[in-house]
Amino acid sequence: MSDSRQAAFARECDLIMKGGITSGIVYPLAITEIAKAFRLRSIGGTSAGAIAAAAAAAAELGRQRYQQGELSSDPAGFATIERLPQHLCVPAANGHGTKLLALFKPAPAVRALFDTFIAILEVKGKSPWTRLFAPLKVMLMRHKLAALVGALLAGGPLWWSAASSASALVWLWVLLFAALGGVLAVIVRLALVASRELPASGFGLCSGMPEADDDAPDEALTTWLTQYFDQLSGQREYCASQANAIECERPLTFGDLRRHGIDLQVMTTCLSMARPFRLPFRDDEQVRDNNQFHFRQEEFARLFPHRVVAWMGAHQRPGDDRGDGYLRLPLPDDLPVIVAVRMSLSFPLLLSAVPLHAVDYRKSGKKLERCWFTDGGISSNFPIHFFDAALPRRPTFGLDLGPTDGTDEQRVRFPRNNGDARLAYWRRFPQTGLPALRGFLALLSNVAKDWNHETLSLMPGFRDRIGLIQLTREEGGLNLTMPTERIERLTRYGREAGQQFVLRFGDPQHWQPG
Repeated sequence: MSDSRQAAFARECDLIMKGGITSGIVYPLAITEIAKAFRLRSIGGTSAGAIAAAAAAAAELGRQRYQQGELSSDPAGFATIERLPQHLCVPAANGHGTKLLALFKPAPAVRALFDTFIAILEVKGKSPWTRLFAPLKVMLMRHKLAALVGALLAGGPLWWSAASSASALVWLWVLLFAALGGVLAVIVRLALVASRELPASGFGLCSGMPEADDDAPDEALTTWLTQYFDQLSGQREYCASQANAIECERPLTFGDLRRHGIDLQVMTTCLSMARPFRLPFRDDEQVRDNNQFHFRQEEFARLFPHRVVAWMGAHQRPGDDRGDGYLRLPLPDDLPVIVAVRMSLSFPLLLSAVPLHAVDYRKSGKKLERCWFTDGGISSNFPIHFFDAALPRRPTFGLDLGPTDGTDEQRVRFPRNNGDARLAYWRRFPQTGLPALRGFLALLSNVAKDWNHETLSLMPGFRDRIGLIQLTREEGGLNLTMPTERIERLTRYGREAGQQFVLRFGDPQHWQPG
């Protein structure tokens, strides 16, 4: 797609995207197709949808800056987004999987846990024996000493009996007990590592940042996203004209977006307060969520690039300095976009949670306590209620993700008219055996977090502007090891969804502001 300084868009739209970790690979081509016909004004999402929303907002900002003469060169943000799937399909420099997988870099202390997790993902959909033994093999290879000790403790006593017996059955029992002992010892070892290291690392295998000795530090998730948003928006060139050095290092902020009429909102979940929050935090005459939160520089240094933390430290909201290591969270306009995206994308146990600090005024004293923020999808995975208005002046498009058993060739679904899509999509699961129990428990979790948007999505005014992309269990989700052909297939679904939105709403006669 080519961006032009002369391009003018009489049509505008809002866009909301559902969370889903690697399912977000469907969004790049959907975004670029929509951006060919519409100016993006309000953009929202959760988790992986938050990444897509921020990328779309950054690209729209780059387009507006170039059209208004604020940039001498076109950042071609939407063209860059269009190339993203090919970039993520490229084999990683370390030879393990694709660049998509390489974005997730575990700390050395939890590398064995991460490798076991990846092994489980790689055998998804294969035979039960493969699903059992492939992760066991990784566990045993990563903890040979623990396996050996467990095998000796479990099989040693029987070995003395077997030594004086020629019975094959006795030797079989020795080998069986030794194998079980080795496996049990490794499981105990992993459990001990998890109980010690996960709380210390923010309850996640990956922080999103590279380790000190990383050969490719720019390919860690948070570092890469920070640079990617800058690239899409032309941030470096724009800030180069600013007066002081710290402005030159400024990451993309919500104020940058707002000044060009772009409203970005993402969802996060505060575990400590048991509630969701929109980001940037609300800060107006009625509600001042932003004023209660502080951060610690040393904690954020483990989660964000140095220039992001330095910017936040230099742009604290007005207030008294506590002098005890706590810094005031910046006002919404000064909040870096990457901070909000990372707070929304904190999938439990995979990516570490983000700590802020606030005062619990129900307790005596005014001591700041840690508040853990984790994935927004826990509380609102598809925030279709974003940007509601009594008299909307532009359509709000929603990109939803749902399950399919793979038998239906039509993966992208749109209602044919406003009377269509009034019936709920059923979620079915096996009725017998272990798969039945697993399916039942999974649906309990899904209904608890998704009931709100599932209900709203059936209402008039919502259902006619939501595109549903149906994915199998092997597509998207936590499947970090998806092969290239599967990634390319998902991006095609996204392109089809974007084209459908343009086909349905691209004609100015189809949607006229009231």
